Amino acid sequence: MSDHISQDRDPVPNTHHPSPSTRHVSVRLFRLAPLALSCAALVLAFAGLFEWDVPLTRFIRSLNDSHMDHLANPWLAQLSDIGDRLGKGESLVILSLVLLAVGYGLKHPEWKDAGRQSLIAHGLAALSANILKHAIGRPRPKFMHAGNLEFSPAGGSGWDSFPSGHAAAAFAVATVLATKFPRARWPILAVAVVIAASRIVRGSHYLTDVAGGAALGCVMGMIAAHPWREWRASAGIAVCRMTPFFVATLALVWTIVHLPSEAWPFQQLLWGGVMFTLAGLVCHVLWMVQSSWCPAWLSGPLTRGLVGLGLGMTTGSLFVTSLVLLVCAAHWLDGLPGQPESMAEGHVGLWAAMVEGLFVAVVLLVLVASYALKGIVPM
Repeated sequence: MSDHISQDRDPVPNTHHPSPSTRHVSVRLFRLAPLALSCAALVLAFAGLFEWDVPLTRFIRSLNDSHMDHLANPWLAQLSDIGDRLGKGESLVILSLVLLAVGYGLKHPEWKDAGRQSLIAHGLAALSANILKHAIGRPRPKFMHAGNLEFSPAGGSGWDSFPSGHAAAAFAVATVLATKFPRARWPILAVAVVIAASRIVRGSHYLTDVAGGAALGCVMGMIAAHPWREWRASAGIAVCRMTPFFVATLALVWTIVHLPSEAWPFQQLLWGGVMFTLAGLVCHVLWMVQSSWCPAWLSGPLTRGLVGLGLGMTTGSLFVTSLVLLVCAAHWLDGLPGQPESMAEGHVGLWAAMVEGLFVAVVLLVLVASYALKGIVPM
């Protein structure tokens, strides 16, 4: 009888399991967390770089000879000229047309797509950069001698410094090419960095002008390289991928303009950073070779996060360390979508071992440079 009654009763609803709509919202919020952390780190990095716009520009101008726009140093002058020529719109358009011609002539669809999408990215970057230039109205560095640094929207010629059009176009095209030809992405992005840096050396833009142009170009390039209906996701991926590089730029600037200090927390962060970096490298090697000492919870994003956090701490700045921590948190949560684990299956080929060895060598070199380069630029 009791069995019959228990079978006839309506089952009590399980209130401990969330509804599908609640789970959907939770998953969506979890996916947005890395983007939110990256956006916060990116905005704060720009705020940190903005502090050094004028001092860095004055230092660059001190390298000029009697002619205000002529660099006395031949190496810097050569860098300025090369970057200016490569970053011109005509040069970038010709590059896209060459890619298109090769794609159609040799029937290589990836080259054809690279040419077409780089043209679109260039156009989007140029259009948006010109709109922002005149809407913001930041004066060019050449107006520094008059002490006029106020913003003047639609102020005409000379009030169009932010963002850098050269940097925006160069990074837009470079982002498309790096996406289409991933094996050559680092040389491609290095050329874009040279073009952007030449605008600062030339005295045409401030540091944040170039950084803003690079960020705009990366977003437009990522949107152009993917289906249009996925433009929101593409922009989010661009922000997550480029934020570490902007935080690293801030860390570099902070390092070269600040002398070592005995005050708190410089020394504590410095030596703590050294220990975190070395611990991260050891964990990375263990994860790479899948040693028996490697715990199950150890992963590539975690080891790289430890290394990145350690290098950020070696700047001796709580502000920079906090930004690096935001980037590491975003990296752990999301793993930077679109970047697969190179050693996820525990296999170590010769090429993979060489790449990982180079990674360890570069990290150790950066660790040494983080102390050796402190305060080398007098500002």
